[in-house]
Amino acid sequence: MTSLQQHSALISQTLLHPNSNSNKNNNKRQRGSLAFPINNIRRYISLISQQIAIGASLIVKHPFIPPPVPTWPLHLALFVAVVRATADYQEHIVEDISDIRDWIDTFFHYLPKLPMMHIVPYKLPILTQGRGFPGVLETLEQSETGHRTLPGIWIADSKVWSKVMQMPIAQSAKVSKDPYAAREGEQVIFYTHGGGYFICSTATHREMLWRISRATGRRIFAVDYRLAPEHPYPAALQDASHAFHHLTDPHGVGFDPKNVTAAGDSAGGGLTIAMMMYQRDHGLPMASKAVLLSPWLDLTMSCESWVTNSMDYLPCPPRHEHKFNPISFYCSGKDKMKTMARHPYISPLWGSLEGLPPMLIQCGEAERLRDECILFTYKAGGCFGNSNELPAKTSMKRDQSCTSQVELDMYPGMVHVFQAMPFLREADVAMERMLEFMQRKESEVTALEETVGMEVPLGVGEEEEEADNELGDEEDEDNALVRELEEVVIAGKLMEELVVKSRRMEDLPAFLQLIEDDARLEERPTATIRA
Repeated sequence: MTSLQQHSALISQTLLHPNSNSNKNNNKRQRGSLAFPINNIRRYISLISQQIAIGASLIVKHPFIPPPVPTWPLHLALFVAVVRATADYQEHIVEDISDIRDWIDTFFHYLPKLPMMHIVPYKLPILTQGRGFPGVLETLEQSETGHRTLPGIWIADSKVWSKVMQMPIAQSAKVSKDPYAAREGEQVIFYTHGGGYFICSTATHREMLWRISRATGRRIFAVDYRLAPEHPYPAALQDASHAFHHLTDPHGVGFDPKNVTAAGDSAGGGLTIAMMMYQRDHGLPMASKAVLLSPWLDLTMSCESWVTNSMDYLPCPPRHEHKFNPISFYCSGKDKMKTMARHPYISPLWGSLEGLPPMLIQCGEAERLRDECILFTYKAGGCFGNSNELPAKTSMKRDQSCTSQVELDMYPGMVHVFQAMPFLREADVAMERMLEFMQRKESEVTALEETVGMEVPLGVGEEEEEADNELGDEEDEDNALVRELEEVVIAGKLMEELVVKSRRMEDLPAFLQLIEDDARLEERPTATIRA
């Protein structure tokens, strides 16, 4: 098993000698701007024609031939078929990674912005030598010249934005000069988008982010971190850390970390956990909780659902030598990917989960990342939701006996990041569940703060109550024994369900016995960060 010294050497090589493609597109336009690939226009016309033919064929066949998952509605079957056809077709017509980004950005440029969306772009200036982040980010921080900015957006439902802007400035933001500084009592979401670390942007995710804002009543602070292969690991981790620091810095936006929920989907979900691991390892402020949508937690591709759940629209990463391998992109080349892919900041499944804030994970039962979400939750000693039937909208609360830091909701028949599909009822339910989780965790923190330091008044009749207390102690011991037996039964049933849901459950020990790789990556427990 790779030692931490080997990991550190590989990271140093990555920073000093990045991928040969790393500077190829440095002067490209910013993500989200219009750039139609004219040289491939005929090929894209052919692609659109193919998609129309696929859609028409599915509409005709749907009443007679069931989709890959029988419970899929027609619109989900259409979406999966079109996305898969696009991915297969682009493999043959795309010559450079920028062509894929151009196609995506062009599509979302012409996609109309809903009038209920309130979007405010921002650019964070990165100071000379950054914020002094230590460890794996130290080399990148020292290379900062003060000429770079980090883009992103504020996004919210217009009603949410108007309501928040009328609130007074929070005490934690009194010295902030930001016009969108934290408001008193405001809860905010910090978001990192998905896209395999090499495509997508805040523009591609704005519709889903708007619906999350509308469902939760919160503003969302989303960051456009740098993408591979031009900027391999740990560039994305550095950008996410800078954006979170600005959000919680009293001279920045000024949010108290306890009022921040970290969130992300797919690769962005993995990046969110990696960021919290880095913050934990260096004693930096963390979000009070996290919501992760189909997070990519294991870049070693160890889990069998990558093969068994082939009905998902998410393509299986290609062979190591393929020109568009996202793992090779992020790990700075195929020569390093096999070793670096186990680094906890790249594949959080391989890291220590102690000391992280409460997390809600949502995934689809038919998606390729299902098994790694299960393994992550199992490793954390988490709670597993009921995937056999959808939680009713009228009873969204989870069993109060669940006291774990990690909760997994697995939605039957759903695909990767199904929350992005507004036509699915499951997406609406998932967003209601996000709000329930956030509010429950926030109420727990409030209750804890109220009880800290409180003195319990002494009763007048203490002598008379002593005998009753002795009897109560005996009853408590009996009740505790009953509860332990009940927990054993519940745990047994839970593991039976997991064995049925994943064919790799018999291999759990091989995945979970990762103690040697769980060590904190740096010796310094705390860091001095520049204001």
